Amino acid sequence: MKGLLSKMFSSREKKGSDPRSITMEEIREAFSGFAYGDSYSGERVTPESAMRCAAVFSCIGVLAESVAQLPLKLYKERADGGKDIAKDHPLYVLLNSQPNPWMTAFEWREMGESWLCLTGNHYAFINRVRGEVREILPIPSDCVTVERNDDWSLKYTVNFGNGRGQQTVDSANMLHIRYRMKDGYRGISPIGYARESIGLALATEKHGARLFKNGARPGGILEHPSKMSPEAAARFKASWQESFTGENAHKTALLEEGMKFNPLTMTSEDAQYLETRRFQTADIARIFRVPLHMIQETEKTTSWGSGIESMTIGFVRFTLLPWLTRWEQSLAKDLLTEEERRTMYIKHVVGGMERGDMKSRFSSYNVAIMSGIMSPNEARALEEMDKREGGDEYLSPMNMRLGTDGNTDNNMDGAASGQGGSK
Repeated sequence: MKGLLSKMFSSREKKGSDPRSITMEEIREAFSGFAYGDSYSGERVTPESAMRCAAVFSCIGVLAESVAQLPLKLYKERADGGKDIAKDHPLYVLLNSQPNPWMTAFEWREMGESWLCLTGNHYAFINRVRGEVREILPIPSDCVTVERNDDWSLKYTVNFGNGRGQQTVDSANMLHIRYRMKDGYRGISPIGYARESIGLALATEKHGARLFKNGARPGGILEHPSKMSPEAAARFKASWQESFTGENAHKTALLEEGMKFNPLTMTSEDAQYLETRRFQTADIARIFRVPLHMIQETEKTTSWGSGIESMTIGFVRFTLLPWLTRWEQSLAKDLLTEEERRTMYIKHVVGGMERGDMKSRFSSYNVAIMSGIMSPNEARALEEMDKREGGDEYLSPMNMRLGTDGNTDNNMDGAASGQGGSK
């Protein structure tokens, strides 16, 4: 910790800043230990500053809201190999309704995924009463430091605030979800590792803001017929900027003493500003593996229809599922007892996000039902429809049924006539 603070003070001295005027953001960075800092563009990239970038804000919103909206089920396996939803277990309400007295399950999981995307870690204190989990209390990532003891156990130091100071929390009472890892027990920060791309995006936005503040026009050169003293030139420059830039741009200027104003034209490089912004948007989307159409960038995206649908399904399979697996396995490891983990598991329901249009879905249901893979009521459940009488039976096509001699009955006439028996 001493080294982190010394580094923070020395960096401010090099920039010419007063080392006594340390911001809260810098203090939190020093205690968190994440790889944030200045980028080569000159922009300082931290979780707070990164969220001011529209592409980062949008990508994290897509991931956080996608994770939070999915049903999260607690299952218990039966002796016959089937499974039931364990609604009578105390964890079911915490995971799906209210993890603590002031948050909904959606709010908790949305916030947790946002922290994962920004800092690479999500922490929550597990409040147990007589061994039973009663509350899940999320803790900001920058308020927690984690260390590995000599016996390979983990120790968490938490700054709870409100005058309570720092306290040590045992790993048995801490929910910890990590994004990738280098040392085996702490997640890495996507923002810290991608700070150059995000810093360039922030610098580009700032450049555009300054350009439009000056009336979307570049500056110019004031030409005087004679030589001016440095003091006179400085006073005139300050007076000119105050009178004819920013909100005063485009006002009529009166030049005296034979002075001329020569405006600078916009170069071809300046004209590439929008292209640079588009590239940075794509680069940031690449960091989070979010399809461009999901953050409202559709200029170079295939037409709406099968192309967009395929990319959305790809987003679920290759972007969202790894995040969901992190959540599921960490929740089971930290919230279920060793005995419960033998017969219980936690799983998100993602089938709804992978469904296509209505025609494709119903065609798939028809094939699954007619081949005996799915019962009518299972298909109705996926469409949020009530069960119907007799809908739990599975069809067995006649040509797939075993005859009395143990061979497959290839009676295609019976199958074609719809004489399918039930299981």
